[in-house]
Amino acid sequence: MALPRYNPDGITYFQRTFASNYDPNRDHTYLQRQQTRDIKTLLSDFSPHIVLDAHEFNATAPVGPKGEWTKAQDCLLSGSKNLNIHEDIRGLTEGLFTNSIGAALEKRKLRWSPFFNGGDGNLDLSEPGSLSRAGHSSAGLLQAVTFLLEIRGISLADQHFQRRVATGLTVLETLVTQAAENARGIYKTIEDARQKFANSTEDIVVTDKARSTSVHWTFIDSKNGSLVDIPVTFKNNTPPVANLTRARPEAYVFSAAFSDVAEKLRASGVKVEPLEHDFEGTVEVLKVRSAREQSSPDSFGVTVTTRAFEKEVKIPAGGFWVDTRQKNAAVAFVTLEPENSASYVKYNVIPLRKGDEYPIFRVLRK
Repeated sequence: MALPRYNPDGITYFQRTFASNYDPNRDHTYLQRQQTRDIKTLLSDFSPHIVLDAHEFNATAPVGPKGEWTKAQDCLLSGSKNLNIHEDIRGLTEGLFTNSIGAALEKRKLRWSPFFNGGDGNLDLSEPGSLSRAGHSSAGLLQAVTFLLEIRGISLADQHFQRRVATGLTVLETLVTQAAENARGIYKTIEDARQKFANSTEDIVVTDKARSTSVHWTFIDSKNGSLVDIPVTFKNNTPPVANLTRARPEAYVFSAAFSDVAEKLRASGVKVEPLEHDFEGTVEVLKVRSAREQSSPDSFGVTVTTRAFEKEVKIPAGGFWVDTRQKNAAVAFVTLEPENSASYVKYNVIPLRKGDEYPIFRVLRK
């Protein structure tokens, strides 16, 4: 399945946003726009084993304390990093596919590196983390091998067009060739991993952090076009380090008052069952210890900390039950655990203040 134009309005207006100025590549959790919901539903119904999310990056953006360098890479590549993606799938992503793509690019004298942001001032570079509001990171939660590919393009017009096309073609060609030549093994690895993930009793990862490393990075000297290797601090997320884990619940249960939450989960491929009868039982409740408001063009809502306790609750019939023994449960972990950086709490879908009890209850395994 190929979606050649995610954002036709943006193409028409030469902008990354919709005609409404809403950024579609920050909407994969919030699902604020119908187009995003339709695409998420299509993707989850298709249930791909391999996903490539292709973009361009600004090749002329200045880097360095004085803006003296630009990115030297023909492409930037990043697999999905979320630790709730089964390790066997992440192993395929970072092993067979990344190694094969890198070797194919280098054979054709093309330059590549992990995707990175930053590079101003003290040259701190950051690899994409587990934040699941963008396309590739969200798609990975479907337990799929998933890549973000960024090719030089923005601000270049038709300069180096053949080289840019060759770069993208090399990545696509290698990805498809490896998938075809190793189809049986890849399919079995992913299907087995999906089954293991659905039946797992291991803790889930709520938040994580990057590992800070000192490395050299290749840039182009803007004065003379030469390649230079510069020492940088690289915040490495291959893999990230978990810093908040929690017991995997048997299910999440919540009242019909949050029907919008159920619809967002369903649009993302999560099976959500309506309660045919009242639910009465002991659940784990998360009480908000702190709530810090944040607001920026693409980040808003609250960041919370919680403490857990158990209590008896009654959810009337018509509420919702999310069983975590399913392939797409990682979507529920990311969106329903309130501390996660892409949760419905973060996006104020479920408003919380200090002292509130989080109304999405965790049914613990016996």
